[in-house]
Amino acid sequence: MKIKNAIRISSSIILLILFQFALTHNAVGQEKQDPTADSDVIKQTMSKILNVEKLDAFQELNKTLKAENAKLKLDLASINKQLAKLTKDLADQTAQLRKQLLQMPTFQVQSKILGGGNNIALLKSKDRVIRIRSNTEMSVAVSEGIWVLMQVKNISKDMIELHFPELERTVYLYD
Repeated sequence: MKIKNAIRISSSIILLILFQFALTHNAVGQEKQDPTADSDVIKQTMSKILNVEKLDAFQELNKTLKAENAKLKLDLASINKQLAKLTKDLADQTAQLRKQLLQMPTFQVQSKILGGGNNIALLKSKDRVIRIRSNTEMSVAVSEGIWVLMQVKNISKDMIELHFPELERTVYLYD
């Protein structure tokens, strides 16, 4: 029995020594940390605080950029409007120049047949002979490779009326 008591006492002492060692080791580990040193949480918090101080500058810059963006959009709309007008003007001037540069074909009346509202005439243009009827339309060559629409408005005893809508001209041929 003495041995059992001795084993119990010695194991209790060993447990106490181990417990004391664990407490001492834990206390030494805690003493190594500096309580005034910045932790990760404190660093993140300080970073947020510093960025909040810059927030006013960012908001002011954002307002300025929004105002500049609005002005640029207005300028772009104005430029697009001017460009559309210039494009239209250029197309109109091109069409006008085309009309001015095209020479009307010269026609000579070769013969006419009048009767019953179905009047017919033969016209000579350069080296071609063209047969026309009242109230009809046809394409005629005004120059090499360029054809325009010709409307025969009237064939009468005294004259032939030819209208060229693309050239905005009307020609009257008298006998």
